[in-house]
Amino acid sequence: MPSFSVLKKRRDFVKITKHGESVATSSLVLQAAPSNLSEPVSHPRIGYTTTKKIGKAHIRNRCRRRLRAAAALFFDKLALPDFDYVLIARYTTADVAFSTICHDLQYALQKINRRFMPESADDTAKNNTPAANPAD
Repeated sequence: MPSFSVLKKRRDFVKITKHGESVATSSLVLQAAPSNLSEPVSHPRIGYTTTKKIGKAHIRNRCRRRLRAAAALFFDKLALPDFDYVLIARYTTADVAFSTICHDLQYALQKINRRFMPESADDTAKNNTPAANPAD
C-alpha cells in the first residue's frame, strides 16, 4: 500500500501550478510545491492530470493507469514528505515503454528534489534509487 495520498481538489492543482516547480520529460511532466497544510503530514500527496489533447477517454485512462503504476513503484522512496506533486501525461505516455515512464519519473523526482533540497537530495537519490525497472 502506497504511503502517499491523492490530490482531488482543483485548488490544490492550481496552487502547485502557480507556486511550484516543474520538470518536463519525454513522457510526462512533474510539478511540485511544498504543502501548506495547517497540520503537517509525514507523506507526500500526488495528483494526476490527463487532458483531452492527449486523446479519447480510453487513451486518457490508460495514461492515468500507467502514471499511477509508476508512482506506486517509486514515489515512496523518492518523494519528499510534506510536498505536493502533480503528474501530467503527455502525448507519448500511452505508447512509450513502461520502463521509459519509470526512468522519466525517477529523473524528474530527483531533479525536483535537488531544486527544493540541494544538499540532502543527492544522498537520498544514491541510497533509495531502485535497481530494476519493470518491463511493459
